[in-house]
Amino acid sequence: MENADNKNIIGLALGSGAAFGLAHIGVLRVLEKEKIPIGIVSGASMGALIAAMWGIGLSSKEIEDISGKLKRKLNIMRLLDFTFPVSGILAGKRLKRFLRAILGDRMFEDLKIPVKIISYDLVNRETVTIDSGRLLDAVYKSIAVPGIFQPVMEDGKMFVDGGILDPVPVDTLFKNGAAKVIAVNVLPGPRNICERNMALKEIEKEEENIMRQGSLDEQICVHLTRFFKKIFTPNIFDVIMTSMQAMEYSLAEISCCRANVSLHPVLSDAASTDFYLVKNFVKTGEEETLRYIDKIRALV
Repeated sequence: MENADNKNIIGLALGSGAAFGLAHIGVLRVLEKEKIPIGIVSGASMGALIAAMWGIGLSSKEIEDISGKLKRKLNIMRLLDFTFPVSGILAGKRLKRFLRAILGDRMFEDLKIPVKIISYDLVNRETVTIDSGRLLDAVYKSIAVPGIFQPVMEDGKMFVDGGILDPVPVDTLFKNGAAKVIAVNVLPGPRNICERNMALKEIEKEEENIMRQGSLDEQICVHLTRFFKKIFTPNIFDVIMTSMQAMEYSLAEISCCRANVSLHPVLSDAASTDFYLVKNFVKTGEEETLRYIDKIRALV
């Protein structure tokens, strides 16, 4: 990356956020259409997976099609392989099979665009930038949410989700030759949370109307929905993901302040586990990028 053309290199930092990270696909779609020359990409957690997929040459359309396989909740459940919770409640073997189906055994040397993947080492309490070896292994190290997926033990290190300390890896791009950076923070902020809570209140009002005026079948449906919500909300996934994302949002905003252009595409009425809302997330990413397209064009 160190050459005379460094002043022209535009970097793209894709942030963590579980299902919210699907908005990155919409960002990529606009960058492709506008022919913005991205010279290097960094990614943490879900952003690492999207970065790796784009780096091997998949288009935003192909990435969306692959993500569309998770549009049914049953397909998402098939990725969950519960294990005895020593270091995580999921073994991660099914997730690795899913990643292998996408990335194969490609190495970083096979990338068409340089990609820097961020993980976090719990043993030494430091952020680790991975840019060599097998892509699949690097991506898993970056998306292994602590407490949910078993961490990767390797060379005296314990690798977990890269979003813990660097949810939108902007500085990594500057350190590796980028002159200008576009940062994408997909994590919901206070305003988004407020909007989601208001949307949930509207749903509760609709349910109350159904309970008063709806048919028997509709009332039974509402009863069952509330029953299962009461049992499974909040669940361990919600607690861990919400806690992490609350912390990561603040760190992400600090990183984004150092970028030349900062995007914040968030689908306010969604949750971090709503992988089936692929098209909604993608649309949000497109709309946000188009709002800033003049600033992005000015970077070229």
